[in-house]
Amino acid sequence: MTKRQTTPATPANGQRRARQVSSELAVEQVPRARAGRSGKAAKVRKADFVVIGGGSAGVASARRAASHGASVILIERDTIGGTCVNRGCVPKKMLSYGASWAAILSGCLSHTGGREDWRDAIVRVNAEVARLNVAYTQRLQEAGVEIIRGDATVTAPDEVRIGEETIRARRILIATGARPRTLAIPGGELASNSDDVFTWQTVPASMAVIGGGYIGVEQASILSRYGVKVDLIVAGDRLLPRFDHDISTSLAEALVAKGVRLHLNAEVDLISQANGALEVCYRPASKPGQTESIRAQAALAAVGRISNVDGLGLDALGMTFGDRGGIKVDRQFRSSVRSIYAIGDAIDGMHLTPVATAQGRWLADRLFGRRGDRADFDFVPTAVFCEPAIGSVGLTEAQAIEAAGKPERIRTVVKRFVSLENRFGGSAQTSMFKLVLNARSGRVLGAHLMDNAAPEIVQTFAVAMRLGVKEEHLSTTVQVHPTVAEELFG
Repeated sequence: MTKRQTTPATPANGQRRARQVSSELAVEQVPRARAGRSGKAAKVRKADFVVIGGGSAGVASARRAASHGASVILIERDTIGGTCVNRGCVPKKMLSYGASWAAILSGCLSHTGGREDWRDAIVRVNAEVARLNVAYTQRLQEAGVEIIRGDATVTAPDEVRIGEETIRARRILIATGARPRTLAIPGGELASNSDDVFTWQTVPASMAVIGGGYIGVEQASILSRYGVKVDLIVAGDRLLPRFDHDISTSLAEALVAKGVRLHLNAEVDLISQANGALEVCYRPASKPGQTESIRAQAALAAVGRISNVDGLGLDALGMTFGDRGGIKVDRQFRSSVRSIYAIGDAIDGMHLTPVATAQGRWLADRLFGRRGDRADFDFVPTAVFCEPAIGSVGLTEAQAIEAAGKPERIRTVVKRFVSLENRFGGSAQTSMFKLVLNARSGRVLGAHLMDNAAPEIVQTFAVAMRLGVKEEHLSTTVQVHPTVAEELFG
């Protein structure tokens, strides 16, 4: 059984100790600027490359630049690894694994007395995050990167200040990532965000999750598998609006079948607190002028993320920003201030960890070493770690039709089936694969998969699509049987 409480708990002493140990291990190995005996600030230092931000983008770029012989200083005010390691990809996927185990144990193996609950999962997550914090720090130091802890301010096109220390650099990189967007409504502060999830020691009995993108869908799926009664409230007319419409529809059906209550076309406009619970009020598009509400013990706002570029002093330098709030850059990731570059979630673009890493490495190669091959951002595979999981690469059907100009120039192949894994578990959960094809040549333009194996399959399929795979290549390739992947091959 899953441990519950009426509201998400603040971090327990054990949780705080785990975080402190993680930070201390990293800080012990971090060289710090020291003031002279007189107490005056140290003299101005110089470097080839100053990287502000120790997440996926910053770490990748700093290590690669150092490998080319550049003198590199990386500045980070929090733990090394950024959102992906500490509050995103890694802990979220580990919680998803724990949720799957919890569902299996409670549904099939309860007679064994085995149990996997939220508290157990958080212990595992914290242990892995602490290990990665130390590993990332050690790799940076082994590469020759100096790490300074603190808040950085860019005071000139070639100057960064941290506390009393000033560093002059030939080039500066902004890789400060993104943060959860706040829910800008009355009572919005009562809702937790995706960062808060990893501090909970127990989960509530019921939760209103607001948002139908990656994070909202993933957290709704995870929480429901831990026994939480979940209401998923989405402002738009479908889940995952940037994904293919058939995948969105199939996922909605799957989540509903697993007990998630889905509310589409519902604009949340108020959260209030009463009698130890939250009242989440929303306006359904089907009932203009009316308001409906959901009562839950807690709420989670998953309404997007915003580039973390405030407070760096960039406005004073005349920096230009994009429509979504990130730093505006050219194809070489150079900002409007020529000596300052930006990558990853600090710019408008695809906010995905592998994209940020590829950008960081390519930029370091270009600035300090050989001009490396640029990653192909036309075929970026992506996954949503819900259950069933989603994997996608290439064009959706709607995007392909728009690019082709006429619907008849595009053809799709859709397959729905129940995997052996689900049949063994007694589940009728349907998996779905969809290929978007050029009707004339048969070339695959997009692949969209819904199955727990989808993320692994779509990674390999992205290579095939870059090489121009066609439907005939799939149908004439011998499959591995029995597998989920063989459904792609005809």
